[in-house]
Parts: sequence; C-alpha cells; structure tokens
Amino acid sequence: MLTFLLILAMALSASPELMGKVKAAMGEANTFRGIFFILTFFTIGVMTNFRKLWEEGIGKLAAVYLVCLFGFIIWVGLVISWVFYGGVKPPLAG
Repeated sequence: MLTFLLILAMALSASPELMGKVKAAMGEANTFRGIFFILTFFTIGVMTNFRKLWEEGIGKLAAVYLVCLFGFIIWVGLVISWVFYGGVKPPLAG
C-alpha cells in the first residue's frame, strides 16, 4: 500500500515532459511483458510430462486438452486478435 501511495504521489506531481517519457517506457515494458507471457506458457508446455500424466490416470484428459488447444482455442484466439487488432501496425513498423 505504501508503494502504491508513493508512486501515486510521484505521478500526480510529475511534469508533462516526464509523463511522456513514462508512457514511452511503459510501451517498451509492455513489449517485454508480452514476450515473457508467451515464454511462460511455452515453457509450461515444453516441461509437461504427458507420460507421467498418463500413468496418473489423467493422460486422456491431457490429450483432450491438447487437441482442443490446437484444434479450437488457438484459432478462436487468433480470430479475436485479428478482429480487435486488424490494421494496427506493430510498434517498430516504419
């Protein structure tokens, strides 16, 4: 709570020039946030031991999840992303 109040006080007393720099830095930070978000779930997928899940009796459930993920969930996410971000240029596009 103390950190929140300190950052809030700093933000309220910041000059417009500083706020412009902060917004630019937040854009850069969001790029890294997205990369690490993707890497997190990629790592979870790579480290999943399906053989162990099968031995524990939930292998069929994991297989159904995998089929649903690649057969349905990813495509729905791509369509939603295309609808919301269609026409938006990447931050580094000239």
